[in-house]
Amino acid sequence: MASAEKKRILLVDDEPGIRRILRLFLEVEGFEVFEAENAETALASVKENRPNLVILDIILYGATGFEVCDAIKNNPATKDTFVMLFTALTKEADIAEGEKVGADMYLMKPMNPREIVERVKKALTC
Repeated sequence: MASAEKKRILLVDDEPGIRRILRLFLEVEGFEVFEAENAETALASVKENRPNLVILDIILYGATGFEVCDAIKNNPATKDTFVMLFTALTKEADIAEGEKVGADMYLMKPMNPREIVERVKKALTC
């Protein structure tokens, strides 16, 4: 991936280990990666860094990933940001809530980091 077209990814998860592993896999593929561990930091990073894609856990401090997704999708400046919910919540109601708040993709933990990178690459070429 040429540096002129380097895509920005925001990883939002309260687990540092998950962020570290995903960052490693994404950076190897040439993505610029930012991290946030809670809802407040995530929303500030979206505003400041304008990521092309957000990988967003649902269970966060301060607000849920659903609320963060809703805020991203209802802001005219960020509404086109691709949001990938990445969570251990697997109930139909959780998936429906993800759709309701405008998530573009719902991924369930655990998932192989290589698979996540492939989903990211596919999402950003659409």
